Amino acid sequence: MAHDFWQNIFKYQKLGFDPIGWISNCSNEVDYFLLGKSFEKIKHNSWANLSWFDSFHYSGKNPDITRRTYNVNESISEDMKNKKIISLMRIHNEVAEDQQSLSHLLNNFFGKKPPKHQLRRIVLSTTSQYESQFALVDYIDTHRGNKLGYTAVNISSGKLIDPDEEPDSMVNTSIALTSALENLLLLGCTSGFRIIPIYDAPDENLMDRIRSNNDMFAAKYNLLLDDYSSLKLGKLFFGATAYAHSTKELPVRYDLIQPGMVLILTDKFGTLTPLSIYTINQIGEMNSIIGKHESIDINIKNEIIKSLTQPRFSLGKIISKYCTDFGKEIDTNANIVSVFPVGSDGILALINLATISNAHMVVNEVPIKYEELARFATDEFLVSNSTASMNGCHLIISNEDLAPLILEDLRKHNFNPQIIGFVTDKERPMVTINNNINKYVAAKHITSLFNISS
Repeated sequence: MAHDFWQNIFKYQKLGFDPIGWISNCSNEVDYFLLGKSFEKIKHNSWANLSWFDSFHYSGKNPDITRRTYNVNESISEDMKNKKIISLMRIHNEVAEDQQSLSHLLNNFFGKKPPKHQLRRIVLSTTSQYESQFALVDYIDTHRGNKLGYTAVNISSGKLIDPDEEPDSMVNTSIALTSALENLLLLGCTSGFRIIPIYDAPDENLMDRIRSNNDMFAAKYNLLLDDYSSLKLGKLFFGATAYAHSTKELPVRYDLIQPGMVLILTDKFGTLTPLSIYTINQIGEMNSIIGKHESIDINIKNEIIKSLTQPRFSLGKIISKYCTDFGKEIDTNANIVSVFPVGSDGILALINLATISNAHMVVNEVPIKYEELARFATDEFLVSNSTASMNGCHLIISNEDLAPLILEDLRKHNFNPQIIGFVTDKERPMVTINNNINKYVAAKHITSLFNISS
């Protein structure tokens, strides 16, 4: 088994892809918090206002998207300066891990961009191979007309892959495409889903199989798909831009968050950790450590992969149900006030939510699905943040009286939600947590951000 696994690892590496680079962080993307800190270091930054999504008014027409690929050390061209943009960059690990270097790279690439349309959504994927780096920008041209709602847009890489699978596996394609849809569902989008895959491979046969996978995924879920051709860089890659529509007000009114509102977690934290441990066990070099713990049940591994490869459209319908119609004022007694993605950031999402809403949140519960595994992975420094979660784990802020209805709807669709805390004041961004999160998070740069009460 170990021999077959390593044969697959070498196969991926030969194709220009890091198949196990995601293990320690449960993702190969730079987390939202560190990305924000890198942008803060850039002086005179009028061209970026980071968010976990972007949106614009929907007039009944789909946006026109023009895709450009660049070298990461270039400066973005100004030939499309009047367009909205979203971006994905694949950068070397050494740059991603050094805030100064990362800030310099981002400023050099985007700094000459006119500030008319600020950069809001950018994803940074990491690689150990310098020749696999690239920068991609999707320029978005919107249409004027009667405003019917919103178009939300997201971009994502395949945050991880299953190295047990072949490079042309449907699993790897589905992980990337599902990831791009996830934030749109969290926003309550329910119609007009369209995916524009971002992919590449060294040879045409492999690219044809990836294209076929893209088509099958779109057909399975009745999605629209635009093929903008490969990146033409000759290095294996999976990702996508996706957009969808909503005729409701988007639940991102962080300014309306008030003391007394409750914090709902839609599913438990920590659902990605078993996948990391399973893969480490496959690697074999750390068997002396893994031997201290029973091997991961293959059914748990398969359950995680299933979640990562199958979009849960029920989430979008539930969120939409509790959003007011487009153009109407939000009723905080009847509508979800705000949502925020968790995913591989785990409890770090709480810090991000507190920051964006300038709120002090008290967290009483940190529900972990595989608690024993999370403690083991943390104690042995196998995973930096064992609260990292798979699709379907997000944060919702609502009025306390509305929360039971939201919880009931989530449970009907096989989520495992619970209220984990509340908003205590709006004087400063802070998260006070009534748990010893050091049991689940080995990374001190994360635990130091929390006010841990005794």
